[in-house]
Amino acid sequence: MVLHTPLLRVSRPVAACSRCRSAKVKCDGKLPACTACEKANKAAECSSTNDQFAKGKERSYVATLETKVENLERKLLETQARRKSSIAMMDAGFITPRRISVDRRPNDRRAARRKEASDIDDLVSDFGFLAVSATARDFYGFTSTMSYAKLILSASTKEPLATGITKVLPPRHEASPLIERALTTMLALLPIVEPASLYTSLAALYPEGGCKPTAFDNWLVRMILAIASLARSESRGDGSYLDAIGHVSAALEFSEQVLHPGSVQSIQALILLVVYATLDPHHFDSWTLIGAASRAMVDLGIHQDPSKSANMPKAKLEFRRRVFYCVYALDRSTSLVQTRAFSFSDDSAHVALPFSGEITTPKQGSGKARTWLQAPETALDLFRLRQIQSRWYTTLFQSGRAPWQDPYPKIWEIYQEMTTWYANLSKTLAQPNQDYFELELLYSYVYILSPGPRCPRISDHAQRLIFEHCIAYANKITQLTTNNTAFRPMLTFYDAMRVYMTGRQFVDVLSRNLATLLDGGSQSSNTPTIKMDSEPDPLAKVEIQPPPIPSAPQATSSDPITRAVNAINDFTAILSSLGNRFGYISWRDRFQRESAPLLAQLFRRSQGQVQAQQQQAQQQQQQQRMDTPFAGWNMTQSTFPQVSPSHPAFAANTGYVGGQRDQSNGAAFTDYSFPQATSGATSGDMDPATLMAWETLPGGFLNARFN
Repeated sequence: MVLHTPLLRVSRPVAACSRCRSAKVKCDGKLPACTACEKANKAAECSSTNDQFAKGKERSYVATLETKVENLERKLLETQARRKSSIAMMDAGFITPRRISVDRRPNDRRAARRKEASDIDDLVSDFGFLAVSATARDFYGFTSTMSYAKLILSASTKEPLATGITKVLPPRHEASPLIERALTTMLALLPIVEPASLYTSLAALYPEGGCKPTAFDNWLVRMILAIASLARSESRGDGSYLDAIGHVSAALEFSEQVLHPGSVQSIQALILLVVYATLDPHHFDSWTLIGAASRAMVDLGIHQDPSKSANMPKAKLEFRRRVFYCVYALDRSTSLVQTRAFSFSDDSAHVALPFSGEITTPKQGSGKARTWLQAPETALDLFRLRQIQSRWYTTLFQSGRAPWQDPYPKIWEIYQEMTTWYANLSKTLAQPNQDYFELELLYSYVYILSPGPRCPRISDHAQRLIFEHCIAYANKITQLTTNNTAFRPMLTFYDAMRVYMTGRQFVDVLSRNLATLLDGGSQSSNTPTIKMDSEPDPLAKVEIQPPPIPSAPQATSSDPITRAVNAINDFTAILSSLGNRFGYISWRDRFQRESAPLLAQLFRRSQGQVQAQQQQAQQQQQQQRMDTPFAGWNMTQSTFPQVSPSHPAFAANTGYVGGQRDQSNGAAFTDYSFPQATSGATSGDMDPATLMAWETLPGGFLNARFN
């Protein structure tokens, strides 16, 4: 039982009685009289019995502490008052009077500077990169060259861009294909700007546009051209990469006019810079930029839908929602890849999905309308995906560290939710976007089934699912990297990180349970079945069963060893390609070192399997020769079986050598083919896929199809 007014036990009295004080005797403060007064038969004279310390008016230790607190607070206020009046000190030792401005009218420019300084202080405190004390005398605010744009860029820049590499605006016929490419890939997933607004800004930058471009027009067009150029780049330093560097350098010239607090356009500009950072990780940090965009969005209240009484115009409300979900999608994607916490939680945001109204679709045969109308299905599918990923990432990895007693019912529920999302994708998706969502599905499967704080040990069924999904992921992204850049999704630095994480998980699972995954049963579903003796309860919650094991594609080899080796080789080749693209070739080298022991084990198992096949083939051939009757010969072909004259057993006796009749003997035979016994299995006895997967160098080392 909780006591609302607990008794305060004091270990010693606040003050001794008058007799003990005068006699300098220790007083225990006992009521109604202390022990010393009782022993001296002076209980009636003990000061504890007077009105001041009568029963019900015991000496209060709390009251004494409160009195001390009041005294300390009064002294603290006096000290603070003196400190305010003694900030500026002169060499003579006296205090100069504080200058009081006569004109107290607010200055708009100064107010804006103070507001921007406050925003910078809040931003820096949230980032944790700098320690700026606004009350320190060494911090002069905007008397220096610091600004909001410079702070954002200095905090997010890894390597400074080279000076003097600004690219001249290309002709319009060269810029239009890049703009259209961005509309079908990046802007279809992140509709941060409308196509009509983009084309209006593009027209303003050319003389035939007839209007003066704004700073945001230059930023928007230049950043879109930089992103589209990087999407076409194949290696760091090629022509497309240098074009992108030139475009982003031209865009940064307008950073002071575009990046400023309290503006939605500033959030749009930051989102474009985040997307560029995912394609150029050497120059900008995407994590810092998405954090700045999230903070600016929260400061403007975009993470909350306005109340219905606000009567906000529908176009403005739709624009706010699109901006929020673009920031939301990038923040969730960044956190999942870099295994960090979200910039803001789902509970703090209450925003409905955009494109809630009726969207007019272009008529068939009207190719012009497609240019100016952005289909919302692709973006909505991405936003729903990020919502699902945000929920299971929070549940499995951010909600606690204590392991669940039975984690797999919840994991199968999350797995089923991802499967349902993919099954409900729009049927009108472009092929690059459909491939992008398939990669997201396979990566999410592996992420969900991987060991974590809630499920530190994964079951055999989950390991088989990881084995199959990792192979499918490697096959899919290998197809995309070998295709033409015009027919594949925009692969970013995040995809390179996903490839390494997926390949590393594949190596871990296969190394820990090699025998079970390679030799343990069929690839079909081993989902347990439930026998119902009676009708199920309609009100009971239906338990989701484990998903079935996906079957291997028919075009690939069914041998699990061959499939595992090919998957490791695919991961290595992809990391090499993306490493050259983003300048992180060390990831390929690290993955090769981590997968080398597993490849050696697979090679030994494959060699043992080949030897077993050779022994089995030799036994079958010996058994076949023993079952064959004695092959005699006679002039009549119907008496004995007809034997091939080329057989070595009869070459010396029949006069036939190599199938040719010796003229010294007139006997004739009908050719009858016998299987020849061999001393060992040839390359034709092995699986062609196995021969393709296993290649050895002259020194005997495994060549893994990679140099």
